[in-house]
Amino acid sequence: MLLILTSLIISCNDDEAIEIITDPVPTIQSNITVYDVNNLTDDYVFISPFRENTSFLIDRLGNILHRWTSSESVFMAYLREDGSAVRAINTGVDNGINLGGNTGAIEIIDKENNQIWKWTLDTPTDVLHHDIALLPNGNILASVWTVKDRIEAIENGRDPSTIIDDKLVIDRIIEIQPIGTNQANIVWEWSVWDHLVQDFDASKLNFGDASNGQLFDINQSTEGINFTHGNGLDYIPSLDQIILNSRVLNEFIIIDHNTSTTQAATSTGGRYNRGGDILYRWGNPASYNSGTINDQQLHDQHDATFVGNNNFSRGTFLVFDNQDSSTFSTIKEININVTADGFYDNIPTSGNNPTAPIWTYSSPEILSPRTSGAQRLDSGNTLITSTSSNIIREVNYNNEVVWELDASIEVNGELEINSSGFKSRSYSKIYDGVIALDIME
Repeated sequence: MLLILTSLIISCNDDEAIEIITDPVPTIQSNITVYDVNNLTDDYVFISPFRENTSFLIDRLGNILHRWTSSESVFMAYLREDGSAVRAINTGVDNGINLGGNTGAIEIIDKENNQIWKWTLDTPTDVLHHDIALLPNGNILASVWTVKDRIEAIENGRDPSTIIDDKLVIDRIIEIQPIGTNQANIVWEWSVWDHLVQDFDASKLNFGDASNGQLFDINQSTEGINFTHGNGLDYIPSLDQIILNSRVLNEFIIIDHNTSTTQAATSTGGRYNRGGDILYRWGNPASYNSGTINDQQLHDQHDATFVGNNNFSRGTFLVFDNQDSSTFSTIKEININVTADGFYDNIPTSGNNPTAPIWTYSSPEILSPRTSGAQRLDSGNTLITSTSSNIIREVNYNNEVVWELDASIEVNGELEINSSGFKSRSYSKIYDGVIALDIME
């Protein structure tokens, strides 16, 4: 399917020979198993093999264009506008918060492969985990797990019979301003702990209507010690909102970032006068006692992201639904009504609104019980990372596979990119961070 461009140079003198100049046919690397040149997106793909040391930028032929390497074990990463990589990394330290997704630190590697900043938050009471998100002001949003002891949990309405190891681990989101080479200012934060409700014990804090969709029911999930298990963050610059993906609650949640830290701990203030309460949630109304198992749309999902209303979307949000079935995973696009300035309909008191996705892509080939992700591309296609299947796949709206990388296949006898990673990301060839790399193809 590759186009071969040929030019003929013919002399006016009939006695001179005709010279045929043929451009070389591009070489597709062996780990690229699908290459539909007429329909794939003309971009670069940023890959961080899971718990390895190097992140890669590749073209769609599979050629490695740039590497970012350190001694750290990477969990996921993003490319900044100056060509540096911001990476959530695993410290390997066990401080007692034994949950899947611990990282403990964040690093920045510049385009010359120097670690120019590393910040650690990994203690017996607080640990960085899972995802990060880059803000336009250069700061970083990060997920934190914070430990509450048994007494605090019970006082706030947790059923004592569901408390494991005498503690409860709750989700926080912090905004970090990198300082120097190893310091940071926490300039904003939000915590699930400030937005709880429970109907278990009227003598304890937070007693009220557990079907209040703006709050988190502290007794809704009894899975392990972490009752929300946020595993993904996305930032919506145009709305100054944050998406928190909750695997255990089987839903994604939207909150206002346009608040002070003080307002974020309350139910008033901010752009929408909701403080840090939930602006909207979708996926499992049973998590706030407003639906049944028949209403559940998400199942241990990851990587909920904002798509927005534009020429490349049918809905406003995209998510990788890991366990939509025991035999396949599904990418779901959801058309949630949101105004241009970020106002949502009221959180429904019964079932989901909308009741179902507007577009889906399912396949047993992308089945991944944990991790993985999906991204809407500028072309309107969708880039899918399946961690368990070890592939990165691009599909169009007709659910046709137009490009695929298989990270289990060696290139020139070497398996350098040996994992699809937690989630990959596409970057336009005119993105500032790509231009900063001075890539010569």
